[in-house]
Amino acid sequence: MSVARRVLPTAESSGFTLLEVMVALFILAILAVTVSQSLYQRTAISLTQQQRLPLILCARSLESEFAIERYWPDVGHHEGPHAGQASECHWQLEVEETGLPEVRRGTLQVSAPPDPRPLRFTVFLAP
Repeated sequence: MSVARRVLPTAESSGFTLLEVMVALFILAILAVTVSQSLYQRTAISLTQQQRLPLILCARSLESEFAIERYWPDVGHHEGPHAGQASECHWQLEVEETGLPEVRRGTLQVSAPPDPRPLRFTVFLAP
């Protein structure tokens, strides 16, 4: 006849096993990687927005000037420098006819000297 013996925890057997500690560290490592990737993406997006903001302001300023001056360019390619409030930029406008006689469609590209990559916008011009 066998007697079942209960093993009481002693000071040596209390605590976490190595497997439990390794699983906890693995979970913490996954969380750390997730948080660091999120911070990296937010920083990259913020930097991109910061670099694009002067170009966006330049395009808005050009569009306002076009509306105020009732700029009515011929169909084709137009370009020039623009000194906006935030910074100076270079603009290019490719004008096309639309189906309406009083409306022309333009693709406006603005770029700033340090960054040669232009931003493109679509504008509609009316006399």
